Amino acid sequence: MQVTELTQPKWYKLRLGPGSDLFQGLRDFFEQQKLERAFILSSIGSLEKIICNYPVTCTTMPPPVKSKTIEKFLEVNGITGEMWRENNQVRVHLHGSVTHEGETLFGGGMADGAKVLVQVEMVVMGLLEQ
Repeated sequence: MQVTELTQPKWYKLRLGPGSDLFQGLRDFFEQQKLERAFILSSIGSLEKIICNYPVTCTTMPPPVKSKTIEKFLEVNGITGEMWRENNQVRVHLHGSVTHEGETLFGGGMADGAKVLVQVEMVVMGLLEQ
């Protein structure tokens, strides 16, 4: 087990509007706030496009993955994840689930390319650069 104490967190409510690129919006937020690390704790809203990653087999670790692009009117059930800086790039790692027409559920690891339909609101806890 690994336990890390998070000291001096800052809390943010982030809202992205229609047509926003979810991943780029998060990267921009991360840079503007000068964060070292951030955690997406809660999300609601709607998307018009999501790319879900899913494992093909679990015989090797990490498992090989495939992607599925869904372009429909989608309600966000939840998106959580983490952001950090790696090799001068902001990395965004998200997992989420969305529903189409109140009955079809899609979810998994999310790939870059998600697009906001009306809005997405997120609660983010950030750690400032040291």
